[in-house]
Amino acid sequence: MHLLYFDEVKYDPPVQSSFWMGGVCVHHEHVPALEERVNDLSLKAFGDRRLSRETEFHGFELCRGKGNFKGRDWGERLGILKELLDILTDEKVGRIRIRINPQNIVYSPKDPSEIAFMYLIEQADAYFREKETLGMLFGDYDEPAVGPSVTSLSKYRRGGTEWAAGRDIENIIDTVHFARSHHSRMIQLADVFLYCCQFTLQNNESHWRKAIADIIQQSGIYACHKSRNWPVTTNWQP
Repeated sequence: MHLLYFDEVKYDPPVQSSFWMGGVCVHHEHVPALEERVNDLSLKAFGDRRLSRETEFHGFELCRGKGNFKGRDWGERLGILKELLDILTDEKVGRIRIRINPQNIVYSPKDPSEIAFMYLIEQADAYFREKETLGMLFGDYDEPAVGPSVTSLSKYRRGGTEWAAGRDIENIIDTVHFARSHHSRMIQLADVFLYCCQFTLQNNESHWRKAIADIIQQSGIYACHKSRNWPVTTNWQP
């Protein structure tokens, strides 16, 4: 059994020109070891291994020195980011990334979040099929998205995804499960992964942003196992 932990970065022009969804996909037997690696990092960063809001890793807070990382040393934050990227690029971790570009959508009236979720389901199901296994989905709890996600997955499992290139969904079981990010190290990894994916497509001319962008690019997280970029833009980077 494989488990996909996913998150999203909302469309928010002009700050964020795309809607992102994606996360990490791991065989259930490997989850405890990966959690322990993040717990070890939590002990180093916060002096506590336990799950709580005070020991939570968020990509935005880590890179920008906000929240739990407010006032923390710049070099320390870079070191923590590198360690999280090392975990994310572990051979046991699959990565799935969806990017929806609303400014390029011409024909569909659907909300970008709906389109992103449909493509996430397609890519996750394809990943599970290649692994010859079944899979379940766990998302970051965002109340407005809970009901629609559960309903959409039920519809896709019953009749396939939509549009001319729709696919049958056969390897995803059950429903979409949700948890607060401070209750799950794996969802925290999904958050950091997705934040890093979109980071280097922003304006990185400042010294601090360039340093972070370089670390992210060198990590290799862009080599996703499954991805979808729709509609295609001219400035897309792999």
